Amino acid sequence: MHPVIRIVSFVVLSAFLALGDTANILIAAFILGFLHFKLDAPVRQAVWRLLRRMRWLFLSIAVIYLWFTPGKPLIFGDAAFAAWLPTLDGVRLGALRISSLALMAAAAGMLLSVTSREEILGALRWLTAPLRRLRFPDERFAVRVALSLEAVTRMQSRVPAALAAAGDAAGASARIGAVAAALFDTVMREAEAADCAPISLPAHSSPPLIQWGAPALLFAVMSAMSRFTL
Repeated sequence: MHPVIRIVSFVVLSAFLALGDTANILIAAFILGFLHFKLDAPVRQAVWRLLRRMRWLFLSIAVIYLWFTPGKPLIFGDAAFAAWLPTLDGVRLGALRISSLALMAAAAGMLLSVTSREEILGALRWLTAPLRRLRFPDERFAVRVALSLEAVTRMQSRVPAALAAAGDAAGASARIGAVAAALFDTVMREAEAADCAPISLPAHSSPPLIQWGAPALLFAVMSAMSRFTL
C-alpha cells in the first residue's frame, strides 16, 4: 500500500477513535487485530513494547475516570463506603478512553514499523504540497518532522541509562524529575556538538487511484457505525 494511503487511513481511524464510540472501537479493534496477525513478529513485538510503555498512562486514566466520575457506585452497599468505590459510568467511560487510546497507539506503532522515515517524509510532503499556494512551508515542515523522528528514536536508547542513574532518587516525583533533567542535558549537549548535515527529502508519486478506496471505505464504515450505540 502506498505510504500516503497508509497515513490517510491512520488519520481517518484516529479521528473516529477520538469520538469514543463503542461501535467504532470494536471495528478498529477488529481491523488492527487482523493486521496484527498479518505483520511480522518483530513488528508485533515493537507494538507490544509501545503499549507496555504506556501502562502507567492507562492506569492514570483509569484512576481518574473510575473514582472521579459521578454516577452509581460499582457495588451497592453502605452509602459511606460506596462513596469510595468506582462508579459504573466511570468504568464505562474509562474503558472507552483507554481502549481508543491503546488502539491509536497500536495503529501508530504499526504505521511507523512498516513505513520508513523516507516514505513518511515523502508522503507528508505530497499531502502538504497543495498548501504551497497558501505559502505553507511544506519542505520546512518535512525537515522538522524528520529531525523530530530522529531525535525521538535516538532518545529512546538513552532512557534506560537515565532511569538507572536516577534509581537512588527519593520518591517517584524526584525520580521523574531526575530522568527528565538528564535527558534534557543529553539533548542539549548532543545538539551543540552535532554537525550540520544535509537532509534529502524524497518525493513520492501520486498513489494509485484504486488505493484511495481503502480510506474511503474505512470512512464510510466507521461513519455508518458511529450512528449505532451498544
